[in-house]
Amino acid sequence: MDRRNFIRISSVALLPIALGLFPDRKEDGSYTIKVNSNRSFGHLLRTNTHTEPTIHSKIDTVIVGGGIAGVAAAYQLRNESFRLFEGGETLGGSSGAGDWKSARFATGAHYELAYPKEFGSLLIQSLQELRIIQWNATTELYEFTDKKYVISTEKMEQCFIAGELVEDILDEVGDISGFEKLLATYKNEMFLPTRIIDDKHLHLSAVTFSDFLQEQGVLTNELKERIDYQMMDDWGAKSDVVSALAGIHYYSCRPYDDKVVELFSPPQGNYYFIEKMIGALPKIEAVECNAMVSAIKIKEDKVFVDVIRRNGEKERVEANQVIYAGQKHTLKYIMPEAFPLFDQNEYAPWAVVNLICDKKVNFGKWQNDVLSQEETFLGFVDSNYQHNRSDAYNVITAYYCFEPKQREELVNIESSPDQWVKEVIELIEQETDTPLSRFVKHVEIKLMGHAMPIPGVNYLNLKSVPDYDQKIVFAGVDTGRLPLFSEAFDSGLEAANKVLLNQEEMKNES
Repeated sequence: MDRRNFIRISSVALLPIALGLFPDRKEDGSYTIKVNSNRSFGHLLRTNTHTEPTIHSKIDTVIVGGGIAGVAAAYQLRNESFRLFEGGETLGGSSGAGDWKSARFATGAHYELAYPKEFGSLLIQSLQELRIIQWNATTELYEFTDKKYVISTEKMEQCFIAGELVEDILDEVGDISGFEKLLATYKNEMFLPTRIIDDKHLHLSAVTFSDFLQEQGVLTNELKERIDYQMMDDWGAKSDVVSALAGIHYYSCRPYDDKVVELFSPPQGNYYFIEKMIGALPKIEAVECNAMVSAIKIKEDKVFVDVIRRNGEKERVEANQVIYAGQKHTLKYIMPEAFPLFDQNEYAPWAVVNLICDKKVNFGKWQNDVLSQEETFLGFVDSNYQHNRSDAYNVITAYYCFEPKQREELVNIESSPDQWVKEVIELIEQETDTPLSRFVKHVEIKLMGHAMPIPGVNYLNLKSVPDYDQKIVFAGVDTGRLPLFSEAFDSGLEAANKVLLNQEEMKNES
């Protein structure tokens, strides 16, 4: 089983806690540390909640959130009247990117995979329009046009397990033929976006993946340990939490056993797609960062959106419709009446650690899975095997996934990053038997308290984008979709199309 594991996409967090940047910090004088968390904007939001706006404006559509879903909606509405507001300093959300000197790196989702022809036409058509993919008649896959960012098969992945180095995380587990045969029965049945999956599979969302596998008699303790790692890596929780539908989709959504599925990973990760979409907009000024939406209210046939900027300025925008592509747990602060639509969502907290090192560091493969006693640690990516623009630095990007109840850990990391970074470096050295600490020059930490929705029991709904009172259309993976780029992208396109349809209906009525 050769599932290339890792992508986690959700929309941008817009809430009483947004982006906070902390000064560079020293660790024994050897490297600097910078923490990007989601706190400092919160104080500004709380102190301005009851202040009156000083600016008033009108627009057809407001887009809330500048992650993949929000930017995809902006791309689809590129020739229409819209404004997009993002609370952070940059776009991207959990598909963000960063720079330090000549090094560039992902601060979240870092790859995408070639698409089978059975995947959603709206998704495929838009990626073709953007000249990101093209059809390969030989492989029968939509593959990436920018070949310099395709990871070669021989350098793609390795796994460290208790000091042993294996090629794939499911290697040397014992007889998994029953597991593979079971998954094979779902071949050509698991699609992206999930809204095009046949409803006959919806019952798989009502049971956990581990219970399903146990019922089928194919789950051993050793196999469960490996599967749990992969479920945390992509879905933010173990197999006894995520649904069977999510688990089966993980292994069956692409033809991994029939052909090599091209893997695409630029140094900036999935921020590459943000850049492509923004580059296609005729009016870049319609997109604004450092602008947090603090309230949304429907009055008669209009929607009023309050926006707070870092300088304390407050604007009220009158719109016909809103595409809400922010994380849905923020609705309890911004639009409480709509929050019950999503109040069952659970989100996995994430920490992404970018270690900018001298070029001397090299682990031999792009993706390095690590199964260790530290269950929250999910391995790292070595930028040596990407098309790295820096001649001086290599970037090791490590990923941590916490349980929702461990969200306080991010606060501890933010307040005392020095010791934690030291432990991250020591863990990598210990598990890979590779020297690292003396080569690290700078460390960037991205903390995401609600990085990805967990596709637990009854979460996946195989539906299109929901709305509230036909005025607020919701986009993002936390609308009952898997936390994947394709889902986020498709939801933004779908939300935009729904807005356009509503506009046409309103014109006809008038």
